[in-house]
Amino acid sequence: MTALYGALTAFLLLGFQTLAGQATPWLTDEQAREVAEAAIRSVYPQPCYSTYRSEHLEAYVISLRRNSLVGNRINNSVYFYNVASDSCDYVGEKDGKPVRITQVSNDCCEYGIVAVDRVARKSYWFTGEKRTDIFREFAWDEQIYPDLPEPTLFIALYRELVWGDSTGNEVRALGQLRGLVQQNFQSAYSPYERDNSWQRNFERWWKHFRSRMPKLDLETTYEPTSEGAKVHGYAFNGFDLTIPRSDPPPKGTPNLFQWSLLVKPDGTVERLPSKVIYSAR
Repeated sequence: MTALYGALTAFLLLGFQTLAGQATPWLTDEQAREVAEAAIRSVYPQPCYSTYRSEHLEAYVISLRRNSLVGNRINNSVYFYNVASDSCDYVGEKDGKPVRITQVSNDCCEYGIVAVDRVARKSYWFTGEKRTDIFREFAWDEQIYPDLPEPTLFIALYRELVWGDSTGNEVRALGQLRGLVQQNFQSAYSPYERDNSWQRNFERWWKHFRSRMPKLDLETTYEPTSEGAKVHGYAFNGFDLTIPRSDPPPKGTPNLFQWSLLVKPDGTVERLPSKVIYSAR
């Protein structure tokens, strides 16, 4: 019911703006940033944050949404922001008098991505265990539908918002995989680049992997079904790393696995069981 109400509200607002010649202006970039920051402040109150626009995500939404035009303009009513802690000066109070206070941030916290609907003035913070539910509500409200039969853009948007911005959540080439494995072994066996002992461990792992998988095709594939489309891709899970790095031996077992998603026409995404392709220490 909440999602339906949000979608109806956004639709009515868009229609009203078109008929009334934008009588109710959309939020500006600065105002939308304030809405994004307010979503974070409700959980992690800070006097200031840094916000960075993610315009490539906005382009995905424009390409996927059903109402891509509003009157004679592109419907770019959604802005995305990466929000993090920041340093700043602000006015506080001491002994009943205003004073300047300086907040120093040592790259403390990354809070993730917040989408802001500049018409409905609503925010969507993609965080925590309910990211899938938040994405479903967001897609419904903004009338975003998969680009079937091969939902490349939709899955790219889903992965970044639900899985997080990680180059390892879709491995598409052997060179990319080698780089991910090498980086993980270096961090695990030679933390803080204190020596080169990682190299022999990495080379042994990589040589064995290539001998077992000489003709592995890492391309993401799309399989049409009666329910929508199944998407199969590859990802790499390395050693479990800690901060600060613990001494070797590292924990966990690196593995290459194939993930699968079922994308339905209404925008629902169902996670299917993953398949381990190669696993070894």
